[in-house]
Amino acid sequence: PGLHKRGYRANANEAPLRETLAAAMVMLTKYRGRDFIWDPFCGSGTIPIEAAFIAKNKAPGMYRRFASEAFAWVDPKVWGEVRTEAKDKEFKGNYQILGSDSDPKCISLAMANARKAQVDNIIQFRDGDATKMDLPAQSGVIICNPPYGQRMMEQQSAQRLYAALGKHLRYADGWKKYIITSEPEFEHYFGRRADKKRKLYNGMLKCNVYMYFK
Repeated sequence: PGLHKRGYRANANEAPLRETLAAAMVMLTKYRGRDFIWDPFCGSGTIPIEAAFIAKNKAPGMYRRFASEAFAWVDPKVWGEVRTEAKDKEFKGNYQILGSDSDPKCISLAMANARKAQVDNIIQFRDGDATKMDLPAQSGVIICNPPYGQRMMEQQSAQRLYAALGKHLRYADGWKKYIITSEPEFEHYFGRRADKKRKLYNGMLKCNVYMYFK
């Protein structure tokens, strides 16, 4: 299996975000476990799980196997020692990580994946419409991968969603926002120019991460 596959996501929703891309988005925020992290479109839970890995300093490949474990010239004890060393380096603390989604099936899937990744004790999952639900705290970081209108929704529906989300978050000044989408006019629909943009690819789709942090 490709190295981006961490081993915890046995099942995924219709348009999953690669684990490595989710981790990259969390790293762009400079998150170190102190902020409140909220993904209002959590899907199969990839972004909250990767945030939990970063908060805990958990080795992302802890729960998967590697082809090199079968190499005849590698002493099997080495892998055991490396996994023990990685486990010893994990942090313990109180973290605030929330994943929410309007689809209850996604919430069930995300909870199952978090249990498999052994971070379900530090992530909360909740049913909720991102354009209507109350902010879970006064401040924090929103990191999300909303529908693009490529597969899950028609483009116009996605554009209406961006407009509703922008209106709902208009006065959420205490929250930094990192939103990835392939929609080139996202800023127009969201109602605000990003403080910074970063080009990334989600699979074959050329996307931008729109960053709002000022």
